[in-house]
Amino acid sequence: MISTEELINDCVLFQSVTPTEMEELLYYSEAEEFSEGSRILDEGNSTRYLWIIKSGSCEVRKKLANGSEQTLTQLSPLSVFGEMSFFKPAPHSASVVAVTDVEVVRIPGREFDQMLKEGAQGAQKVVFNTVRIMSDRLRMMDKWSAEMAESCGSQTRNAEWHDFRSKLYSDWKF
Repeated sequence: MISTEELINDCVLFQSVTPTEMEELLYYSEAEEFSEGSRILDEGNSTRYLWIIKSGSCEVRKKLANGSEQTLTQLSPLSVFGEMSFFKPAPHSASVVAVTDVEVVRIPGREFDQMLKEGAQGAQKVVFNTVRIMSDRLRMMDKWSAEMAESCGSQTRNAEWHDFRSKLYSDWKF
C-alpha cells in the first residue's frame, strides 16, 4: 500500500504539494476499498470525485456499439482517474473496474471547490498538475489517433481525420 509520503513524492497529481497542503487535502478526502471485479465508476453515470489508487489495479473500459466493453488502459498504484467529470461535471466517458482488490483515496468535488474558493495552495497545485496529466493523455491520444488514421490507408479516411483534428483544435464545432 502507498503511504502518504509516497503520494506526495511519487504521485504526479501531488507534485510540489507540501506536507501541510497534503494534510489539508487528505482531511477532506475519503478512503475506500473495492474488491476484485467491482465497478468503481460506470460509464454514463456522474460523480464528482478525483480518484487516486493507493493499492491494486483497475481497468478503464469503454462500451462498444455491440454492448461489449473494450479495455482502454490499466491503472496501477498512484494512477489518477475521474478527472474529466471532476472538473467539468458530466457523465463518465468510461467505466473503471477493479482488476484486483483496490484501495483508493478520493477527493470530493464539493469540498475541493470550497478549498479553491478559499485560495488553498494545495488545491491550486492539484488543478495545475491535473492539466499536466490531461495534456499528456491528450498528446498520447493524438499520436494514437493519427497512427490509426494513417494505417487505414484511405485518402477519404485521412481527410476525415484531418478535418476532425482541425475542428478539435480550433473551433470545437462538429
